[in-house]
Amino acid sequence: MGHTTGSIAKLLGAVPEGPDDLPITGVEALSHAAPGHLTFLRSAEFAAQWSGSGASAALVAAALEVPGHDATRRTLLRVPDADLAMIRALELFAPPPAAAEPGVHPTAVVDPAARLGRGVSIGPHCLVGAGTTLGDGVVLEHAVTLGRGVGIGPGTLLRAGVTILDRCTVGARCILHPGVIVGTDGFGYRPAPDGRGVVKIPHIGYVRIEDDVEIGANSCIDRGKFGPTVIGAGTKIDNLVQIAHNCVVGRACLIAGQAALAGSVTLGDGVILGGQVGVADNLRIGPGAVLAAQSGVTGHLAGGLTYLGTPARPIRETRRIYAGVRRIEAMLERLRALEKAARDGAKA
Repeated sequence: MGHTTGSIAKLLGAVPEGPDDLPITGVEALSHAAPGHLTFLRSAEFAAQWSGSGASAALVAAALEVPGHDATRRTLLRVPDADLAMIRALELFAPPPAAAEPGVHPTAVVDPAARLGRGVSIGPHCLVGAGTTLGDGVVLEHAVTLGRGVGIGPGTLLRAGVTILDRCTVGARCILHPGVIVGTDGFGYRPAPDGRGVVKIPHIGYVRIEDDVEIGANSCIDRGKFGPTVIGAGTKIDNLVQIAHNCVVGRACLIAGQAALAGSVTLGDGVILGGQVGVADNLRIGPGAVLAAQSGVTGHLAGGLTYLGTPARPIRETRRIYAGVRRIEAMLERLRALEKAARDGAKA
C-alpha cells in the first residue's frame, strides 16, 4: 500500500515516537502482529505486552505509558483515542469493495411495474415485486427478494438472501447483511373461542428503516400490527437480533447479537443493548441507557444509566446484590454453627 510510520502519523495526526520510515503493510492484533504490521494499545494491560510483540508500530493513547519501548527500532504513534485512530487505519488498509455492475442479471425477475433508479444493480436470482421502487445506486446481490410496494433508498446495499416483504421501506445508504428478513408477521395469537388451539392476529402494518442503518446477518424485524415498526437513522444492529411488531428504535442505537425486543418496545436515541439482552413487551428505555449483556428488562428504564441483571437494575445496585449472594453460603455456615451450638447447650 506504500505506507510508512511517517505517512500514517501524518494521516492520523499522530505524534510518532520512533523512526518515521518504517514500512507498514497491514494491521494486526497485538498477539499476532509481525514486522510490517501496525497494531494498537488501548490499556496498560496491552502496553505491558508491547515489548514481546513483533509489530513495527502501534497506535497508543497519548497518556498511556508503554514499558520497554525501543524508539530506535520501532514506533509508537501517539493519538488522543487509539480506538478511533484504529478505525481510520483499518480504512487505509481495507481492500476496495468489488464494484457492482449496473444492470439486471438475466436470471433476475423484475416486475414491469417496479421503478428502478439510475445505476441500479440487480444480481442473479433476485425478485423485485410490483410497485417497488429502487433509488439510484441501489445494489441487490444474489437471491434478494423484494415484495410489492417496497421502497429502497439511494445507495443502499442488500446482500445475498435478504428478504423485504410488502410495503416495507429502507432508507438511503443502508447495509442489510445476508439473511436479513424485514416485514414478517408479528408473533400474535389468542386462544380460540372454542378453547381448541389459537387464533392468529393479522398484522397489517409495515416496517420503516431510516437512513444509514446497518443490520447484521439473519436478523428479523416484524411488521406492525397496525402502523409501522421503526428503526431510527444511524442505528446499527448485530447478527441474530429479533425486533418484534410495532417497536420503535431511536436514532444511533447499538444492538448486539441475540438481543430481542418484544412487541411495542420503545428505545430512545443512543440506547446500547449488549448481547442477549431481552426486553419485555410495551416497555420504554430512555435515551442513552446502556444494558449490559444478558440483562432482562421487565419494567420501564430511565435514560442515561447503565443497567445489569434480571430484572435489570442500575449496575451498582446489581453488583451489590451479586456480592450479597456470594456471601450467603458463608452466612449459612455460620447459622448452622450457631444452631449446633444452641442444640449442644440445650443438651448440656
